[in-house]
Amino acid sequence: MTWARAISEFGAVVIIAYYPMIGPTLIYDRFISYGLSASRPIAVLLILVTLSIFLIIRILSASWSIYDRD
Repeated sequence: MTWARAISEFGAVVIIAYYPMIGPTLIYDRFISYGLSASRPIAVLLILVTLSIFLIIRILSASWSIYDRD
C-alpha cells in the first residue's frame, strides 16, 4: 500500500507540476533523457543532503536533551 501511494504521488507531481524541477522529477528527467549514468549523481547528492540534515537534527536534539533532565 505504501509503495502504491508513493508511486501515485510521484505520478501526480510529474503530470501536474513538472516545472519547476524538484529533486525527484529532475532525477526522472535525467534518467529518461540520458540514462542511469546521468541520473545517479543527482540521486546520490539528494541522498547525501537528506542524510546530513537528519544527522544534524539528531545531533542537535541529543544535545538539547541534556537540558531536559530534572
